[in-house]
Amino acid sequence: MELDERQPLMNRLSQGSWFGRMPLALRELVIARSRVRTYAKGQLLSIEGSPPKGLFAVLEGQVHVVASLASGDEALVHVGQPGIWLGEFGVLTGTPTIATFIAHTKVSALYFPKAHFDLIVEEEPRYYRYFANLVYERYAALLRAFVEVQEVTPDVRLRRRLSVMAQLQQSDRASAGPVTLGVSQAELSRLIGVSRQTLNALLGSFQQQGLIGLGFRKITVLDPSRLGEVIEVPEAEPRPAATGPRGARPASHAERIRVKQ
Repeated sequence: MELDERQPLMNRLSQGSWFGRMPLALRELVIARSRVRTYAKGQLLSIEGSPPKGLFAVLEGQVHVVASLASGDEALVHVGQPGIWLGEFGVLTGTPTIATFIAHTKVSALYFPKAHFDLIVEEEPRYYRYFANLVYERYAALLRAFVEVQEVTPDVRLRRRLSVMAQLQQSDRASAGPVTLGVSQAELSRLIGVSRQTLNALLGSFQQQGLIGLGFRKITVLDPSRLGEVIEVPEAEPRPAATGPRGARPASHAERIRVKQ
């Protein structure tokens, strides 16, 4: 990449919490060994199951992250917006990519080839952990998403998904306060697995509560932390205590651990 192109990209991407925490020397290496690519709407940046190409940092536009289901269909996993980095799993592990990245609009992205990543960490192994930090961040987000889908009620799933998306965008752009998500209601209904009618009702309720603002193909999360607050769920009716042969209550998991200790 030409020298005069590097500084604007450095300033822009360093606003993100992951890239911004890297040592300056490493950030300079990544920028210097990358190039900017453009993709037309519908064009693939990377396809699931293919050898890893490299890391992509979205500069402009939206990228859909989709993964295959056992049924043969595809599930929309995330809507990547400017500031997000993609492709870290394949780059760090050297294994086939686990998701497909599709340009949902015209996209401009910084492309950092895996071959350059391999050279950098071979020359300076301590740099590997800075790249690994991106995987740790994604793991935390994945864990939150996993907990989210265990919730019975769609309103809790929606609250948590919007909160996670907003917090990810805040970390990608190092911003605070309201976050505008460029996601349509059709995309959001796929993300949380509800009908458009159910989603419209939930979004209307959230708007009345002052949690979000609605616009054309966008949702503004006014306070991500408040939106993601745990909602108290009434406790289920207590079950009758199971008893053993002599009427004794079976030991709990924690009690069994104490006994072993």
